[in-house]
Amino acid sequence: MSENVQSVERALDIINTIVAANGSLSVAELSLAMGLAPSTIHRILQTLTVKNYVFQDPQTKRYDIGPEIVDISSSLYLRYDLVRRVRPYLQTLVELTGETAHVAQLNGATAMYISQVEPLSMVRMFTTPGSVAPLHCSDVGKVFLADLPAARIDEIVRKTGLPARTPRTITDAERLGQELQQVRHQGFALDDEEREVGVRCLSAGILNGAGKVIAALGVAGPTSRLTAERVPEISASVTALALRVATELIYQPAHQDIIAEQV
Repeated sequence: MSENVQSVERALDIINTIVAANGSLSVAELSLAMGLAPSTIHRILQTLTVKNYVFQDPQTKRYDIGPEIVDISSSLYLRYDLVRRVRPYLQTLVELTGETAHVAQLNGATAMYISQVEPLSMVRMFTTPGSVAPLHCSDVGKVFLADLPAARIDEIVRKTGLPARTPRTITDAERLGQELQQVRHQGFALDDEEREVGVRCLSAGILNGAGKVIAALGVAGPTSRLTAERVPEISASVTALALRVATELIYQPAHQDIIAEQV
């Protein structure tokens, strides 16, 4: 085992030991629990502290779980809680449109699918949970980009570029900006064979109480079935259901009963 891999394993063991203790531990206590020299424990703790994975109380000198671990845990809980709670809505979307329904969240400079429900039709779209999509040429990705400040959009474009996935992919930054403005205006994003030839996808944002997009809800289908003529009908179903999810799961504005009746 390389020294780097061993250090990673020991760092994870330290975090797990502190979690299991359900409270702060000293270097001596960690050394005893793990069977490692105090100097080794101290060296790893220094790195974990700098990265905010552990926190040292300045008075007691004892170590506890740091804010980074808390943030990660909170994020994972919210993600998997959303997967569980949004699934009935995905099923509703399948029934309304006859197409594969999916929900995704922003994952750095990509969009990650976290859940999907498929229709019973022979031709189905597969957006496997855990798979990611480029932001510039996917329906879910455009939903997230349209919600970001201009500086962050520019940063992502510089980092990832705008690679062509099909002949219809938007590869010009100015054209992408116009597309995102359209997304903001109409309330949904369209992937019109931009990521895969023969596939059309459409998504709308799920907003939190502050009006920020926390997830994208949408459908995907073959262009032979999800035709351009069906886009107005399907976009109405998707945007109404995304609003319903936000209303019933994320926040509770007034007139919830009126919003719910839209779907």
